Amino acid sequence: MPYSPIFPVLLSILLPALAVAGEAGEAPRYRATFDAATRSVNVKLCLQKAHVQVVFAADSAWAKRFVSHVVRDEGRPLTASDAGWSAADWRAGECLGYRADLAAIAAEGKPDVGYKVGDDFLAAPQLWLLHADVQDEDARIRVELPAGWSISAPWQELSRGSSSASGNGIEFRIADTPTDWSAAVAFGHFNERRVELPGGVLRVALLDSLDAAQRDKLERWFGRVAHAALSAYGRLPLADVQVLMLPVGARGRAVVFGQSVRGQGNALHLLIDPSRPEAEFDDDWMAVHELSHLMHPYLGDRGSWLSEGLATYYQNVSRARGGLLTAAQGWDRLQEGFRRGAAAAGDGTLEQTAANMFRTHAFQRVYWAGAAFWLTVDRDLRRESGGKVGLDTVLSRFRDCCLPAYQGWRPEDFVARLDALANTTLISARYREFAAMRSFPDWSAVYADLGIRDANGRLNFDDRARDAAIREAIMGAK
Repeated sequence: MPYSPIFPVLLSILLPALAVAGEAGEAPRYRATFDAATRSVNVKLCLQKAHVQVVFAADSAWAKRFVSHVVRDEGRPLTASDAGWSAADWRAGECLGYRADLAAIAAEGKPDVGYKVGDDFLAAPQLWLLHADVQDEDARIRVELPAGWSISAPWQELSRGSSSASGNGIEFRIADTPTDWSAAVAFGHFNERRVELPGGVLRVALLDSLDAAQRDKLERWFGRVAHAALSAYGRLPLADVQVLMLPVGARGRAVVFGQSVRGQGNALHLLIDPSRPEAEFDDDWMAVHELSHLMHPYLGDRGSWLSEGLATYYQNVSRARGGLLTAAQGWDRLQEGFRRGAAAAGDGTLEQTAANMFRTHAFQRVYWAGAAFWLTVDRDLRRESGGKVGLDTVLSRFRDCCLPAYQGWRPEDFVARLDALANTTLISARYREFAAMRSFPDWSAVYADLGIRDANGRLNFDDRARDAAIREAIMGAK
């Protein structure tokens, strides 16, 4: 750039502005003391900076009925409204105190709110940890628990130590995620077991009173599931994940429901029937499916065909690689799913169907069309690179650059980043093609290239096919 006398003047204006923009934000500090007798928690929320005005609120206005005794340091004035509590002239280091009725939250018995699991219970933290509208950094919280009580949260544990002869305190970091993202914090008399794996830890809590045989069975099964999930690229996608197993009584199937949850950290919730035999747990796909969601950011309703398709693809690939299925069974399960997806009704383009999925219940169409997309992309990447780069490789690179993701991503930005990491343009091209499809993808053509043919309900594998080596690499043990 040629020298200009204006340039130093611009710098003198811009640098102070950049310095202000780069200042650290407000990182709140909480101290929460759990009262076992009332199953309530007394909270202190302190802000380190002075503010002209601060508004403290829960995730929704109706949650205010769970919060009481809201006071400010030295009895300074607070203004209550439907939105929360407003405080003017907030001083640096000042604290807000209040009481939250966790028992009342658990008594709601609703997902994403709270419910009881035997003598243990869950309460969504968005309903009892008030959020200051000025905070824009990860928070810290110290939770004080009486002796014999445990907590499981999506937060990252920083330290632990006795705070008194009768209890203990745990320090956590709370990720700064959107306030409407779901989360669950469990309190009870359970033990949280740490499953240490390459790349991170899964903190597993089995709630309710289970006998030793049931616990051993579930821990063995989840260990196999966790190792199967590693088969994508040899590491956990995230360094710290809460896992809640919630017994729901006899339901006739081992895993009744599963959900990947992203609020205030990352978590996996599994509703289970612990009375079912171990073989049924091994045959279930939900746990591997939900663990596979850790490999991508939140992509919204419009991108749900990408996120659910990725997890649906890997629920079969990872189980085959991990020994929970044979390779032939993995290809067969994918084929069965593609057929169900093709038979299900759509709602316009694939992107439109995905955006309306919870209204129209077009789950089969969305999940399996998405799985067909990722199979096609995996095949394309391996073809283009001569087998050196596959979907596993690109997702591993995405882990290193972009996870954990505490904000949502646009689906087109996600595939564009994958393209950049693979030094290609094929993923975005396939994305545009599939998003605009009004009919189900032609998965049978991909199967033919892979050398997979259905002969009277039994799959045959042709090792002379164009992509036979890719077929073996995709489903083979690693």
